[in-house]
This record gives sequence, structure tokens and C-alpha cells, in this order.
Amino acid sequence: MSRSIQRGVVVAAAALLLSAAVAAGQMELAVITGIVTDEAGAPLEGVTFRLQDTNQGREIVFKSDKDGRFYRRGLKALDYQFVVEKDGYQPIQNHLKLNAGMDKRFNFKLVKAAPVGSEEFVKGVAAFNAGDNQGAVTAFEAAARKAPDSPEIKVNLALAYLRAGRSSDAVSELEKAAAMAPGKPQVLFQLGGAYVDAKMNDKAIAAFEAGLAKQPDLANPLSYEATITLGAVYFAAGRIDPAITRFTAALAAKPDAPAPKLGLAKCLFNKGDTDRALQLMEQVVASSPGTPEAAEAEQFLTAIKKTPRL
Repeated sequence: MSRSIQRGVVVAAAALLLSAAVAAGQMELAVITGIVTDEAGAPLEGVTFRLQDTNQGREIVFKSDKDGRFYRRGLKALDYQFVVEKDGYQPIQNHLKLNAGMDKRFNFKLVKAAPVGSEEFVKGVAAFNAGDNQGAVTAFEAAARKAPDSPEIKVNLALAYLRAGRSSDAVSELEKAAAMAPGKPQVLFQLGGAYVDAKMNDKAIAAFEAGLAKQPDLANPLSYEATITLGAVYFAAGRIDPAITRFTAALAAKPDAPAPKLGLAKCLFNKGDTDRALQLMEQVVASSPGTPEAAEAEQFLTAIKKTPRL
């Protein structure tokens, strides 16, 4: 055999050996692919996948794309500890065995994680609803220690404090909650109510006005109730004109409601419009029998009728 032919055989043999080695190497590798979604089936972007080599301790990390899809090739056929995680969701942890030359396909569904302090929060709600004021305070305080940055927990703790007669503590918690969630009018409404309970009328007015500036639509029940309360606070502070403005707005939203009608009647009586005030009070008695407003209006009417009119 000539040398050129021999060289050709050697080169061919080397190429054959090289291709066999590459093929063998490829056969030792595996692929993992799939999609990850939330509970509603929406794709989750940025989910982290961690594969921990149980033998060598090496960690491989990759993430899902905007469509919730993930793909990783070139993985050694080994045993791995497998973790799927994203902030705000319960992680998935499992054992994974990859086989050479095989694609592993997964469809993962991540469930929202229970917020920190949720167990104590649930206990607090149960105690509050059962009328166990101290139990509610204790549970909500425990929840607040675990989740100090949660405005929702602070609001509920404040409500428990109010039930327990701890007005100053309630105000403190609600002020913190309002600072944490400045865009939430409902927190400002709760703060306004706590200020009323603490007889801090000027601060109550400011809190209610701030909340109504963010949520002025009186179709919202919280805004509606806040408007009536604000009118009452204005009246108590001797500021009759803004009280009339608030009661009139509430009455326009619900023309048959007794509370704004009675509030407006008191304001008109205070300004000397006795006839209109009496008319409104009589409407409250006639249209809302059995309500606290009707009882108050009836007492007011009785007192007025006993007083000689000039």
C-alpha cells in the first residue's frame, strides 16, 4: 500500500474516531424544556430554574422568557435537585433524573404564596368577627411583627385597637398605613374615622378630604359613607357651609337615604331655615321608620314643636 493511501486510511480512521467521540459526547447530554404559568394559565416571565448536581454540587441557573417558555440544552445526564421559583409564588422543589439524548418536557404551574403573617392574620379576623377584641389585637400584632410593611395588617390592627378602646394606638397604626399606601383612599377613610373617635376633628377633616380627592365618586360605598361622616365632622366643628356641601352631595347620590337628609336638616336649622329643616326631618320620619335617623328626627321635631316660634 502506498504511503498516500496509508495516510488516507489514517486520516479517515481519525475522522471516524473523532465523529464517534462527538456523537458519544452528544449522547451523554440532555435537554430540558417546557412552559411555566400561573394558576389562571397565564405565562410567567422571569421564573428561575435551578438544577443542583447532586454529585459535584454544581448549579445551573436559567429563566423563563416572556411567553413562560424555558429551554436548556447541553445538560449532563445526571441526577439533579430541581427548584422552580419566583417572588410571590410558592416554589416547586423536586428530584430530577436526566437521561442521555432525551428531552425532558415540563408544564409547571406556580401558585401564589401565602403572604407573611397570613396565619396570624386569619386568626385575627376570626377573633374580630367573634367579638374577641383582645384576641384580635394579639393576633394582628403578631401578624404585624412578621409583616411590618403590610398596610392591610396595620389597618386591621387599628380596627381591633378601636374595638378595644385604644384610639391613640389605632391612630398611630393608621398613620403608618396611610404613609405606606398613599394612593389608597380607603386607608385615609379609616384614618379619618380613627381621628373622629379620638376627637381630632381637624385631622379627621384633612384625612377625609384627602381620601375623597382620590376617590370622589359617591357610587363607591366607602366614598359615600366618608362624605356623610365628613359632613357630620364639619357640623360638629361649627363649619356649617362645607357641611351643607357634603350632605347635599350625598343626598344627590341617594335621594331617599335618611343620614344625609337628617344632616342637611340640622345644618339648615342652624342657619335659620327652620321650615326647610322641619320638612326634611318629617321626610326622614315618614320614609325611614325604625332607623336611628328617624328616631333622632322625631325627637328633634318634638322638641321644636314644644318651643314657641316667634
